[in-house]
Amino acid sequence: MEGAIADQSPKRLIQRERTQARSESATSESRQDGVIRTFPNTDEPLRPRNRDATHDPPPHGALDMPSFETRDVSALNPPASAKPILLTGATGFLGGHFLLRRIAWSGEVYAIVRGDSIEQARARLYAHLADCAASYGEALPKSMLDARLRVLLGDITRPLCGIGADTIARLRASGLREVWHCAASLKFEDRHRQEIIEHNVEGTGNMLALFRALAAGDDDANAEFVHISTGYSAGKVQGEIKEERHALDRVYNNVYEESKNLAENRVADFCDAHGLSYRILRPTIVMGPRATHRSGTTHFGVYGFVKEVRRLRETLVKLKHRLELVGSEEATANLTPVDECVYDMLRLSSEGFGEQRYFHLSNPQGVSMPKLVATIDQKTGVDRLSFVAQKSPDPSPLQDLFDERTRFYSGYYNAEKHFARRAAPQPQVDWDDVHLYLDEYLNELEREEAGGIGFRTQSVRMRDGAMVKVYSCGNPTLPPLMLANAYGMPAEFMWPLAQRLQNDFHVVTWECRWVPTLDIPFDHTACDSSAHARDLVDIQRGLGLGPVGVATWSSGAQVALRAMGMFPESIHAAVLLNPGVSISPSETVRVTRFETGIRSLFDKISGNYRMAEKYCELIYGASGADAGDTKMLSSILTSTDPYLMYMTSLPFRTAESLFRYANMMRTLFAEREDAWTHDVAQPVVVYVAGKDMVTHPDLGQALCDGLRNGQLHFDEEGDHFSHYYDDRVADLVRGHLLTRLQQAA
Repeated sequence: MEGAIADQSPKRLIQRERTQARSESATSESRQDGVIRTFPNTDEPLRPRNRDATHDPPPHGALDMPSFETRDVSALNPPASAKPILLTGATGFLGGHFLLRRIAWSGEVYAIVRGDSIEQARARLYAHLADCAASYGEALPKSMLDARLRVLLGDITRPLCGIGADTIARLRASGLREVWHCAASLKFEDRHRQEIIEHNVEGTGNMLALFRALAAGDDDANAEFVHISTGYSAGKVQGEIKEERHALDRVYNNVYEESKNLAENRVADFCDAHGLSYRILRPTIVMGPRATHRSGTTHFGVYGFVKEVRRLRETLVKLKHRLELVGSEEATANLTPVDECVYDMLRLSSEGFGEQRYFHLSNPQGVSMPKLVATIDQKTGVDRLSFVAQKSPDPSPLQDLFDERTRFYSGYYNAEKHFARRAAPQPQVDWDDVHLYLDEYLNELEREEAGGIGFRTQSVRMRDGAMVKVYSCGNPTLPPLMLANAYGMPAEFMWPLAQRLQNDFHVVTWECRWVPTLDIPFDHTACDSSAHARDLVDIQRGLGLGPVGVATWSSGAQVALRAMGMFPESIHAAVLLNPGVSISPSETVRVTRFETGIRSLFDKISGNYRMAEKYCELIYGASGADAGDTKMLSSILTSTDPYLMYMTSLPFRTAESLFRYANMMRTLFAEREDAWTHDVAQPVVVYVAGKDMVTHPDLGQALCDGLRNGQLHFDEEGDHFSHYYDDRVADLVRGHLLTRLQQAA
């Protein structure tokens, strides 16, 4: 049941009854006194917060729950026969919630959706809208969607968004009066700059060209291009942010902000040049519906910070000092509920935009950033975060790791912005709202964890009696594909790749023995790659699989190479992604700073358990640390993707896991100089990435040169974690392995 949670203990039930009683009492008293909780001068209709009787109070502490009002979109007066609209971003957060309410109006909604087919795109959109509806405790309005929603297969990164001439003619004949462009990339890191600009700037340009094509020959100048941007397109400017055009010459916190302002300016310039009408809407930090305080499908903004802190909780609670977040005590975060944003959007559509071009979808006042961080710190159970004006010298490795992991958010620790707004204000988000939002999101994360990441799991007995946890997805009748993960990494690292491949393969992966789990006894003299190669084949045989294809990542490459040489009848072909193997550095084989540091560190740790204890103490902030060691640890811990550090840091969490991991990696580096390539006759594709900061592309080139049937695939824009993020890596695996496995079957 939506909103229900597992713990139904008497204590919890009593707590819920008391909370509801307090809430009902407060509501009754306020009515008796004739007081209505609205923000001054708000003239929109309000409705009480929708209370779901099955929705438990948060387990992180009981709160008095006053009656929360939200403006009711059903009270708006849309035209009796609303004209059709065109929408992008319907599978995103704000776009999905907008479509969910807009579909109740008459008039068709044409939604541009990516997909392999109309049917697949529609199914994906309906699934997302069902999640949006569930965040209000509502069912999917399927009958209205079936009657009024028209899904168009397209992609904003293509010219005219991939919309053909016949469809353009049909759209023009339908009498479209608004084009709502909500689609955007929410990435922010410089390494994704090309992708961000492609989606947010060039994608907007493609939409503008489509808008112009739709308006061709139309003498009616009422058609509107409505562009959804962000209040933070202002960049690092402080103080009052006006509802006006932002100049391009400014400093930004990240490339996402820059891309949104570039897009705003492109919209204005293009429409002015071609006599077209446009509006720019700027939501601030969008939260879930205020009606329920659920997240509403988003994991960005405040939710992203909460998730990062919670994921690192087991690591952070071991710190011997507090982590420092450098910012201003006056900084604020302007939080705007998604249902209030949608009300603003639909009100403009219903009543008209007037002469105004720029609109802030913002709350009257932001909440204190230091207090918000402190509240998150307390609710996640970390209790290690401090908001400071200046950072202490010589930060610990974990301070560096946390800074890398939360770099996006640090740009807002000094934000002292007030968003001017000519429209009537939204109801104020207060600290009761904040507590409920955080508690509900933590509940959602707990439910996600309880449900797993999507794999089917089972344990398989190995040749020595050890039980190894195995993860699988996809139809077991499909060709079998085994994913050999890197040493010490959790199966979650393989899930995005497995998910992309599960429609074509029966995908199987496992977590290697010894690390990350510690339940199998460890012998540091017998931890070479042959042990893991035998595990691969034991799992294959234990599941009754025939010959398989193998895709590997990082040190998993050496496992596959060893298995292909030892058991050639078991593996047809392989794709090795970002291979980390035993080929030594040389004049022609360069290594990264990360590998240099990891080799040096593991040489120190592998023969001495006390050294593992020492380095764990350094990671967690022991006093008297050697500056060189601290710098090396910081370099290792922060050389990987900051958003995956909760996984890449797993082997460093305890002395035992670090000792095991150091021995496994040191043994791998000391294995045969050719990385067992001379034993391999099967066809192998070696994927290397131009921006890989962990394993140098030279290593993959040398490995490929040693193979009898090797093919190098160089991805100039890829990095060490492309398999996690990039659909093209799945395409590479599919293209190399699927036909071979089908022919073998």
